[in-house]
Amino acid sequence: MITYKFRLYPTDAQARLMNDTIETCRLLYNDLLDDRTRTGARAFEQKRALTVHRRENKFLAAVHSQVLQDVVFRLDKAYGAFYAGLSRFPKFKRRGRYNSFTYPQPGGFRIVGKRLRLSKIGLVKVKLHRPIEGALKTCTIIRDIDQWYACISCETESRGFAALKGDRPVGVDVGLLNFATLSDGRAFENPRFLSGSVERIKSLQKQLSRKRKSSNKRVKVKVRLAKAWRKVRRQRDDFAHKVSAELASEYSTVVFEELKIPNMVKNHNLASAIMDASWGQLRRLTAYKAERRGGRVILVNPSGTSQKCSGCGAVVPKGLDERTHSCPSCNLVLDRDVNAARNILAAGLERARAEGQPLLIQRRRTSKFAPMKQEANAFRRW
Repeated sequence: MITYKFRLYPTDAQARLMNDTIETCRLLYNDLLDDRTRTGARAFEQKRALTVHRRENKFLAAVHSQVLQDVVFRLDKAYGAFYAGLSRFPKFKRRGRYNSFTYPQPGGFRIVGKRLRLSKIGLVKVKLHRPIEGALKTCTIIRDIDQWYACISCETESRGFAALKGDRPVGVDVGLLNFATLSDGRAFENPRFLSGSVERIKSLQKQLSRKRKSSNKRVKVKVRLAKAWRKVRRQRDDFAHKVSAELASEYSTVVFEELKIPNMVKNHNLASAIMDASWGQLRRLTAYKAERRGGRVILVNPSGTSQKCSGCGAVVPKGLDERTHSCPSCNLVLDRDVNAARNILAAGLERARAEGQPLLIQRRRTSKFAPMKQEANAFRRW
């Protein structure tokens, strides 16, 4: 399964229809959540009742039936994630917190030349920047502030992206001074994208706080602020994609620390810098890219990787301000992050040997709740 993301260029009328569809799905989601909270109705019961409600409600009738059924699936998926311990209890979606809808089967959408036909909406201009391979499965329409995107999933043969350029293992130590330091001495500088936009974001946030609620000026400033944050988000994603592609293509095994990032950001002095570094995004992107190239990703316990000597194994205590590792036992002197990366690599290889012949990361869907469990356990599967 592979997903293609394409930019859409709808007309004003089509954009209004897509906005109306999102709003209808949001209200339906809230109604279904309220019904399930009060009565304990299950997904199949709500789908059956939805057929009756659609005949009586003109707003539901204006939306493709499969799109409405996907809303029931989303709610059921949210409950499944809650019961699996992966998220909080489902919440009601306020305006602006529901920004997509999905056609779960090809019957609701198809590609016609350079346009995407969406049921109940029409032919929407799409930028097909690369060819689509495989059988169409689902299509999700996403609203990103003032832009629209289509994420089209296709069933393809497992051919992989490209062959590995090397068969070497590597340990990766992520940090704030350097975005990532490798066990072979290479380092990726931390770009700190937020620092380049923080002044504009602060200015827009001050402007927003001064505007009267529900005023047109407040809405305009809110959009500009969202676009400023979107720029930072896209810069982070682009950089993480480039680094992960390099790691996945040049190394057969990539070893990361299993950092508990949600716990780390509780330190308010470092939270902003940690979130700006996007360590979790780098791990996730490297995992699926390594899998498609025939490699693997291993996570290890981060305890002691910075204090332990990679040469002799002795413990050399050092503070956060000490950037050089100097071992009095074996006289090894090298960069602190390189030493940590070597310890991470050694721990990963030791774990691989202890587990026997490791399998590649598998992404099977054993149930409709598997995507949530998969995100939590993807790096632990062998």
